[in-house]
Amino acid sequence: MNFTSKSTVLVQGITEPLGSVYTPLMQAYGTQVLAGVSSGYGGQTQQGIPIFDLVDQAVAAVGAVDTTIIFVQPYAVLDAALEAIAAGIQQIIVITEGVPPQDMVYLLRVAEARETLVVGPDSSGIIVPGQVLLGIHPTELYRPGRVGLISRSGTLTYEVALQLTHSGLGQSIAVCIGGDAIVGSSFPQWLEILDEDEQTDVIVLIGGIGGDSEEAAAHYIAEAIDKPVIA
Repeated sequence: MNFTSKSTVLVQGITEPLGSVYTPLMQAYGTQVLAGVSSGYGGQTQQGIPIFDLVDQAVAAVGAVDTTIIFVQPYAVLDAALEAIAAGIQQIIVITEGVPPQDMVYLLRVAEARETLVVGPDSSGIIVPGQVLLGIHPTELYRPGRVGLISRSGTLTYEVALQLTHSGLGQSIAVCIGGDAIVGSSFPQWLEILDEDEQTDVIVLIGGIGGDSEEAAAHYIAEAIDKPVIA
């Protein structure tokens, strides 16, 4: 996991409505957005960020990229993510919701083989308060601290973060794993990450409706997690 102020970031779908709104907000928070990709817009810039037609072109021009954030339309997500994996990007955050399940099954097989972390789809992304914004979290609700948030719901993450902040409890990281039927990284994966994270003292887990991910998380917490978990 490499989510720090030094992380280098690519935005796929930078000219899409959400991409065009949230890329400047990520930049303003200090996120190092090196380039954007939108087919047909190569050679243009947005808020000073160069835009390329292909991921390979972007990486060749700006150098290694740690994380890509995907805002493209649902049926274009698979191609966008595979393009990122082929270019050697190992952390993928899919903001788009409604990605076809078969596409996600295929993507996750490829990602596992290439040891690539996939967050989402239907995710608000990741925020490390005070350091980096990778997605669409409203930054004013967060403050740096020692509580790690893992959630299936973006808006519930915001609500819990606000309540923690009002109580004087800052957050080490907030991760929305996504609300689609099939998502990439799971509750157990992130529980393990935060259990080993030296910046996190306690974990807050926020569930959703449908599926058995909360039950899987409960079993995993009982078997393998040492830090306190509030769900």
